[in-house]
Amino acid sequence: MLGTLKVTQHNPKNTWHNVPMQNFSNNSDIDWSKTISEIDQQLDEKYSLSNDEINFIETKVQAMK
Repeated sequence: MLGTLKVTQHNPKNTWHNVPMQNFSNNSDIDWSKTISEIDQQLDEKYSLSNDEINFIETKVQAMK
């Protein structure tokens, strides 16, 4: 999402326009106490990701260790 607006090293606030804000508090619509896989599923649903988009993420983004 950042890459859609970031074409140089310049990094003004509006560069981050397409990156959604997340609420990490206990009042969030995402249950952050779940496993990474379960959180991913909640985020997929929240942002109405298609199966193609989910597959792209799962095949292109490496899990953090």
